[in-house]
Amino acid sequence: MYSFTTFDTAKGHWGIFVQSVVEAQNTQNLFLTMILEQGIDDEHIRSRRLELLASASELESVPGRNGLLNHIRNWIETTEGDGSLTLGPG
Repeated sequence: MYSFTTFDTAKGHWGIFVQSVVEAQNTQNLFLTMILEQGIDDEHIRSRRLELLASASELESVPGRNGLLNHIRNWIETTEGDGSLTLGPG
């Protein structure tokens, strides 16, 4: 598992850990499976699973990755449990 980044949301501090990346639709898109983790205390962690379909070209640029983080932040703040997101041309 690859640690992508950590960031703050209205629901606290979260870490993103990429579990897998698969090329989809002639390598134009990537399908990522991520585990989002939030430390509750020294002994407990809250985790959520997010499956994401995104444009490979968007993930190559800093603005594209920042946009991805904003979408993930919004998803965390507006949903509960596990889920999925499709960004760009799915």
